[in-house]
Amino acid sequence: MPDIERLRREVSLPDLAMNNGVALQKNGDEWEGCCPFHQENTPSFTVFRGKDGIERFHCFGCNERGDVVDFVKLLKGVDTREAVSILGGGCAGPNVAPRQVEARDRYAGIELLRPTRGIAVGSVLRLYNPKRADDPKLAWGRATPSMVFPYWMAPGVGLGYVLRNDLSDGGKETPMVCWVRLPSGEECWSRFPFPRPRPLYIGGGADRLRDGQVVVVEGEKCADAMLRATGRQAVAWAGGTFGVEHTDWSPLAGRSVVIWPDADKPGLSTAEKIAGKLVAIGCTLKVMRLEVAV
Repeated sequence: MPDIERLRREVSLPDLAMNNGVALQKNGDEWEGCCPFHQENTPSFTVFRGKDGIERFHCFGCNERGDVVDFVKLLKGVDTREAVSILGGGCAGPNVAPRQVEARDRYAGIELLRPTRGIAVGSVLRLYNPKRADDPKLAWGRATPSMVFPYWMAPGVGLGYVLRNDLSDGGKETPMVCWVRLPSGEECWSRFPFPRPRPLYIGGGADRLRDGQVVVVEGEKCADAMLRATGRQAVAWAGGTFGVEHTDWSPLAGRSVVIWPDADKPGLSTAEKIAGKLVAIGCTLKVMRLEVAV
């Protein structure tokens, strides 16, 4: 039998999950997606690397957690010996059907407030992370954003920010951050998802759209770059690929819109989803046709 500790350290948990049908999206040094162990439409399944170097998963909805061996045990409905055999090249049967469970709301009791202050590039923020609330040592962290993108609920009414945090390994993360009141009564900045349907980001951090054509791009940085380079107004959305379904596209109703996707398969797939939503609200639509990177 293959050494279980070697498998825990050498088998890529994100690759294994994706090869078994779990759609994951990179977010900083973590991966996020919909949980394969219970039925859900909103991603609550996270894969991360522990301080001991072992990759682990944790679902904040059904609270399943563990390492690569535990993942196989839960996914295939097998014991430890059979899971190790599968990871070592043994035969793997079909996945166990996701359960219907009452998922835990990790944001319960946290009140969204209108921001009373702004966030500046380079400022050091003390951030509360509800996903880590079970461990007080991990619930509070700090971030020094290299970019700050404001979102607005309505003209003149702030909602929160998407930050760009550059990581030591060259990667990045782009969390949504809001001003909230915790159950303890403390008010603070928190990694807190924008309420749905989420507003669009308007290039330059504007709080309202101008008349005329709009370009839809992937990422707030691209929307700002489009405005600077061409003067054309561009919009983006929060939450990456998963965020498309949770975005309020209605401000673009009836407009002339150009979709400029990222030049890769996920980017084109996302553009197709957006196009369907915009056609349904009467937009005159063009999609930039780009070569797909392979």
